[in-house]
Amino acid sequence: MRILMDSSSLRRLELLELLNGSEDWWTVEEIALRLNCSVRTVKADIFYYNTFSSNSIKLITSNHYGVKLILPAYFQMESIYQEILVDNVNYQILECLYQEKLESIEDYAEKLFTSTSSIIRSIKQINLFLEEYNLTIQKKPMRIIGSEKQIRYFYSIFFWEKYGTKMAGNQHVEFTEARCMIQELEKKTDLTLSHIVENKIAICLLICLERISKGYILQEYKAPIKVSQTVLAIIEDLLKDIPLTIQKSEIEFMGFYFTDQYLNPEPQLNQLSKELLAIFQYIGQFLTDFSEKHSFVLPNKDVVQRNIFHHVVYNREFQGSNFFLINHTKNTLVNIDSMYHPFIELVFEEVESRSNSRWITESKQEFIELLYLLIVYWEGLTAQIMHLQEKTNVLIISQFGKAHEFFLADILENYFPNELDCFSETDKKFKDSEMEIVVTDTQVEEIRKNPLNEVPVIGIEYAPNERNWKMIRNVLTEIKKSKEEGSN
Repeated sequence: MRILMDSSSLRRLELLELLNGSEDWWTVEEIALRLNCSVRTVKADIFYYNTFSSNSIKLITSNHYGVKLILPAYFQMESIYQEILVDNVNYQILECLYQEKLESIEDYAEKLFTSTSSIIRSIKQINLFLEEYNLTIQKKPMRIIGSEKQIRYFYSIFFWEKYGTKMAGNQHVEFTEARCMIQELEKKTDLTLSHIVENKIAICLLICLERISKGYILQEYKAPIKVSQTVLAIIEDLLKDIPLTIQKSEIEFMGFYFTDQYLNPEPQLNQLSKELLAIFQYIGQFLTDFSEKHSFVLPNKDVVQRNIFHHVVYNREFQGSNFFLINHTKNTLVNIDSMYHPFIELVFEEVESRSNSRWITESKQEFIELLYLLIVYWEGLTAQIMHLQEKTNVLIISQFGKAHEFFLADILENYFPNELDCFSETDKKFKDSEMEIVVTDTQVEEIRKNPLNEVPVIGIEYAPNERNWKMIRNVLTEIKKSKEEGSN
């Protein structure tokens, strides 16, 4: 969706994303290089945020250090995305197209206080983006045309990206009614959804009903996987008081759209097509082989298999990305990459080695989604990954003897979980291991005289104080950095 943004808005967004990625200072020159613009432009963008942004952010500048972003604890980038969307003409055109109250290019120019030539340029730009969704803009009258299910899919993403949870806060009458229906669906199916997911499904339901009210009917629709008759009956019952004629095909579409995307039911294998059954089995075999080969315990294989399967089915049913401005899945993986990198590498190698993996690797985005689903749904995965991480060997020497050394080892290993392997000097079990740090409560000068004189020695009090903890952390960081540079 960034293709729909003007260059100034896009650059300002990328500036904030860059600064929000860390708490470091950035020089104006570094920022200009990363954003491919001039230093003067960067300074103008900083002035813009500090002067006009409605969000509680502050870009502080220093002649010595550069630029740093100061944020309140409650800040999230989503508020910036939504702020940008409000003023974007292309997004305004897309919302007007959904409402279908304007007919001509001239109507749009008058409504949005711009010229007809600007509207024509915007239509060309929007159409380039809509190609991904197999949609396009018809000019006479102005409408989005294409598959009805694709239009609904597109606008469910559009309205969630633009309004998110704010849509519920507006107390829009129709939205409130749609949300009540979703809550009734929960009660009758014994489901428990967060209020955020309730809002997402309510937006989808509202779009379906509004499109039907305008005469856009799915005359024929067959869900790729059979929807529970119980769920279909409940949806039909919930819609019976709506003053619209709701056809069976519409009920089936809603049943699939809601359950596959948000509820992930157990698929009825005897009712799947041969192709989908093969995919379901491939996923199961992949999970079994991977967990056994790399000694990962997968206690909830059925849940992981089911969620990956539903994701594959959903991606085959609807064309186009499930995000506009920000790829949340990719961002999640980027932020946790240092912790999960060994696991990600193993998954990549396993997928590459399998001839039957085309179902998930036809695009880079699909592989990213696979990684995300594995990491999110795999019960106990984080603990297993942390346990397998390379640890730093620490030798503990205490003037109070073996018991105190074991006591300090226990403290250190719990303070730095999954980072340290601690050994007692008195216990003598470290002979075959290469020590990387020595921690001692006796005089450091004496310790440095032993054969470990090349290893950092950290002096602590009888039990580590705050200054000691900080020193140990600094040394661990340096060792980790050195190892990473060596491996590179």
